[in-house]
Amino acid sequence: MLRLIAAIASLLAVLLIQIRGSEILNDAHIYRSFASNEIVPDVVDEAPDCWLRVAYKSGREAEGGNRLTPTQTRTVPSLSFNTNERSFYTLLMTDPDTPSRDDPRDREFVHWVVGNIQGNDLDRAETLVEYVGAVPPKGSGMHRFVFLLYEHENRLNFTTEVRLSNRCRNPRRYFSTRNFAQKYGLTNLWAGNFFQAQYDDYVAQLQGQLSECTEYISRSEWPEEWNRVRRLSAP
Repeated sequence: MLRLIAAIASLLAVLLIQIRGSEILNDAHIYRSFASNEIVPDVVDEAPDCWLRVAYKSGREAEGGNRLTPTQTRTVPSLSFNTNERSFYTLLMTDPDTPSRDDPRDREFVHWVVGNIQGNDLDRAETLVEYVGAVPPKGSGMHRFVFLLYEHENRLNFTTEVRLSNRCRNPRRYFSTRNFAQKYGLTNLWAGNFFQAQYDDYVAQLQGQLSECTEYISRSEWPEEWNRVRRLSAP
């Protein structure tokens, strides 16, 4: 009898977790979640229409502002979303809280940019900025990490954009989601999600991986940070 009761309790716990997850990622709640966590207006003017599923190999997922750790988000996540087979999609992941939410003077730090996605196939898409996981500085508190997916009808030309490896820190700072979207006519914010994270011991390892790269070439109108780095690296 005790085993039966324990099994039933375990099953109920699983069902409650599943129900809670479905409620968190209920599309009807996305507007409230983006507004209450100030993703609107800090990053975008309006919330997307539906949730973007973001799942990590650690077994954790972004759930509209839940707390994850840098260790849990260290690897490139898998994404899933409803697609229109005739459309393309461009993905942005940014941290608007750099160096901290109270003092976001370096807003935004871009973590990942993938353009011209068809279906859910990121492998055949165009990676502009390679993925770097959450890297909030020690003592800077909680940061928001925002995923935004834009739908567009035609393939975009990104030939003049910066290409950044996952070992380059600059010019990830001073990125602007609004400016990037305006530059490429990205007006249909199809899906989105976000989580929050603060410093853990993995951040020091990730910071050691990143350097101030100067070897890449760009002809784009990137923020002033690129111009500053170029001047400093000039002979």
